[in-house]
Amino acid sequence: MRFSSLFTGRLRSFLLSLAILIGFACGPSTYDINEFMSFFMPESSQASVRDQVYHFTPLLYRYADSFGPVKDSLQPDPNVLAWETYTQKKVTQTAIVNALYNRDSKASNELVRWATASNPAALTYLNLAWRAEEAAPKPRNSWEMDATPQDTSTVRLTALLNEARAGYAATQDGFLKERYAFQAVKLAALAKKYEQSRVLYDELVRPLSKKTFLSDWAYSRHAGATMAVGDTARAIYEFAQVFDRCPSRRREAEASLRIYGIRFREKALDYCANNHEKAAVYALCAIQPKQDALPFLKEMVRLNPENPLIELVMAREINRNEYYFFQDSAPIYGYDEASRADSLRFVNRQKEAPDYFEQLRSFALESAETKALKNPAFWYTATAYLDYLGKAYADAKKHLDLASQQPTTNPVLKKQIALQQMLLLTAQTETITPEAENQLIGYLEQFGNSLNFYMTNAFVETCKQWAAKYGYGKAAAKESGGFLAGCFRSKPAQSNDPNTAKAFLLTALTSSQLNKNEIYFNSHSDLYDIEDTTSAATVRQVVAFAANANQTDFEKRLLRLSGFTSDALHVLLGRRLLAENKYAEAAEAFASVNANVWQNEPFKTYFNEDPFAVNLIGKKTGTNTTNPYTPVTFLKKLAELESQAQTASGDAAAHLYYQLGCGTFNLSWFGNAWILERARWSRAEPNLYQYTYHQVQNPQRSQTLDSLSKQDYYTTAVAKAYFEKAISAAQNPELAAKACFMAARCEQNAFWTRQETELARRGYATDPEPFNAEMKKLRRSEYTSFLSKLAQQYRQTQFHRDMIRECATYADFVAGK
Repeated sequence: MRFSSLFTGRLRSFLLSLAILIGFACGPSTYDINEFMSFFMPESSQASVRDQVYHFTPLLYRYADSFGPVKDSLQPDPNVLAWETYTQKKVTQTAIVNALYNRDSKASNELVRWATASNPAALTYLNLAWRAEEAAPKPRNSWEMDATPQDTSTVRLTALLNEARAGYAATQDGFLKERYAFQAVKLAALAKKYEQSRVLYDELVRPLSKKTFLSDWAYSRHAGATMAVGDTARAIYEFAQVFDRCPSRRREAEASLRIYGIRFREKALDYCANNHEKAAVYALCAIQPKQDALPFLKEMVRLNPENPLIELVMAREINRNEYYFFQDSAPIYGYDEASRADSLRFVNRQKEAPDYFEQLRSFALESAETKALKNPAFWYTATAYLDYLGKAYADAKKHLDLASQQPTTNPVLKKQIALQQMLLLTAQTETITPEAENQLIGYLEQFGNSLNFYMTNAFVETCKQWAAKYGYGKAAAKESGGFLAGCFRSKPAQSNDPNTAKAFLLTALTSSQLNKNEIYFNSHSDLYDIEDTTSAATVRQVVAFAANANQTDFEKRLLRLSGFTSDALHVLLGRRLLAENKYAEAAEAFASVNANVWQNEPFKTYFNEDPFAVNLIGKKTGTNTTNPYTPVTFLKKLAELESQAQTASGDAAAHLYYQLGCGTFNLSWFGNAWILERARWSRAEPNLYQYTYHQVQNPQRSQTLDSLSKQDYYTTAVAKAYFEKAISAAQNPELAAKACFMAARCEQNAFWTRQETELARRGYATDPEPFNAEMKKLRRSEYTSFLSKLAQQYRQTQFHRDMIRECATYADFVAGK
C-alpha cells in the first residue's frame, strides 16, 4: 500500500484541466446548443417552420443541420415531386430519390426502367445528370461552395456543358428543356466559366415560356456567378430574389451571403423593379449576423408589410439584443488580438443595448397600431416585453392586456403572453397575498419541466424572485457573500415559518434535477448545491411544512410541483444534521424514513461496507463483508460512543474515540458512508463538480472557496479531533500509533482540500512546477505534524515497523526524502 494513494490518489490536476477543457468545448447545455438568456420565444412570430433556422442564436444558425439532412431521409423536395408527376406517378418517390440523389442508375431502379421503356429521352437526360454530378468538384468542407476543379475535371465539365446545350436544342419537351438549361448554367459555373454561366442563363432559361422552381435553381447559380465576377451588389439582389421566391433554395441563397460576411449594400436596390423586390433585399440582409437590423426592418414594413419575415426579424432583434443585455461580461476572451478586439466590440455594444431596446420598443408599439401588419397581438406582446425589460411595469401590463385581447392562431404567442404575465406578476408583487400565490402556482405548473429554454429561463427567474420575496438569502448573503449565498444559515429557525419552506421549495425548483425531463439549461441551478448549503434548521421547517394537515391549495400544489416526498425530506434533514455533527438528531430523522429506502439504490450500493472500518496497512479493520448497520443504527452507535467517551478514560476512552474517528471519517468524501451526508460523490470534488470555471474566477467567490476549504466533509477535521483525543487517552502505544496514523490521514485530507481550492482560486492556469514546489513546502510545514509524531514518538511500535515495510511513501518521509 502506498501512503500517497490514501492522501491524494482520488484526484489529479490533469483531471481538473481535462474537465475544464471539456466544459469549454461542450458548453453548459446538453439539449439546445443555441441557449442564451432570454424570455422571448421567437416562435411567437408568424414565421414558418422552415424559416426558424434564422432565429437568433450566438452560433451560426439555430440548428446544427443548417443545410438540411440527407435528401432521401426527408420529405421529397420539389424536384422529386416534379419527376413523380412527369412519370404520371408510375414511379415511387423512393426510386426517384435514389436515382436523382444516390445516382442509382441500375436497370432495376423504377425510374430507369420507366424511362427505358416509355421515355428514352428522359433516360438520356438522366445519364447526363449522373455524369455531371460525378464530375462536379467536391468541396473540401461544407462551406466551400465552389471548389477549384482539377484540369481533368474542367475538361469533363466543358464536354458535359456542350452536351447539355445540345440536349437543350434537340428537345421540345418543356420538362427536359428546363433541366438541360439548368445543367448548362450549373456546369459552366462549376467549370468557373462565370461569365458564360450568366450568359447561358439569359440564353437558355429566360426564354422558357413556362418556368418552375428549377429556373430559380439556375438563377441561384447565376447569382453565384455574379458574385464570383465581383459584382457583389447585384449578387445581393439576385440572391435576395432567389431567397424570396424559391423555398427550396432559400437556405443556399442566404448562406451565400452569410459565409462570406456580406452585408447590405445600397446599390443592390438599384436592380430592384418594385417595392416587393426591395423588401426582399432588406429581408435577406436583415437576418445576417453581427449587425443592427432595425433600419432594414423599418424599410421592410414601409415597402411590403406582407413580407413574411417581418415578425421573425423583430423577434431576432429582441433576442440578439438580449444576448448583450443579460451578459455580465463579454463571453469572448482575449487569447489574441482578434479575440481581444471582439471582446471590446462586445462590451461597447453592451453599453448600447438599453438604448436599442428603447428603439425596438417604439417600433413595436408603432407596428401594433399599423393595420397593414395585421397581427397586433404579436406587436403588443413584443412592446410589453420590452416594457418589462425596461422595468416600465405599468406600461407592460397595459400592452400585455391589449395583446391578450387580440385574436391569434399562434399557440406559442399565447404561451408567450402567459409567460410575460408570470414575469409581470413577479415584478409587480411587493406584498405576498393568497391571490398572488394562486396566480403564481398556475403559471409555475404551466411552465415548469419545459424542454424550451426560453420558458425554463422565465420559470427559473420567477422562482428565484419569489424565493427572495419569501426571505431566501437575505440574511445569509451578508454572512457568506459567496456562491448560493442564500443558505438560511444565519436566520434562526422559528417554530412555524412556512415562508422559509416556500422559499426553499421555490429555490429547489430552479434546479435541473427537479426538471422531469432531466434537461440541463444554463439558467438552472444545482439541487445538490442547494441542499448541501442549506441549514438543518431550514430543512426542519420544510419537513414541518410538508407534514402540515392544513395546507392551503397553493402550498399543496407547490409541494406537489417540487416532487419532494416525506422520505426524501427526512433523508435531507438527516444529511444536514450530520453536516452539523448532530448524530442523535440525524438518527431520529433517518428513523422517519421508510425502511425500504435504505434497502434500495443508491444506499444498496453506496452504504454496503462497515462504516467503522478503515484501511490500515493494506487491510481493513472491522467487517469486510455485509454492512451490519443501517443508517439509523450506525448513527445511534455514533451518539452512544460520543456519550460513553465522555466518562471513560485510558485505553477504553481511546478505543471509543478511535471508533468515533473512524465513523466520522467514513462520513466524509474519503469514506465509505459519504452517501449518508451527501446525495452525490465525484472524483472531481471539491471544486470542479460544484463550481464552474467562471464561478471560481469571480473574485466574489473567494469567500466560497475559503468556506469550502474548511468543510469537514473534505477536511475530516472532526475525525482528526477524535483521533487526537484517542492519542491523548491511549496507554497502549499500538493503539496510539493507529490513531496517530489516522490523524495524519485527516491532516493530509485537509492539505489536499487546500491544494485543490488554491488551484481553483488561481484558475487552473498556474505553472505546475513552481506550484507543486510551493505546495510541497506548504505540506511539509503545516500538514505533517502527525506523520512526524508517528515517526518520532511511536517508532518502537510494531505498527510503525509495519508502516515502514508496507508503505514506501511513509518510509521515504521517515528517511527525509
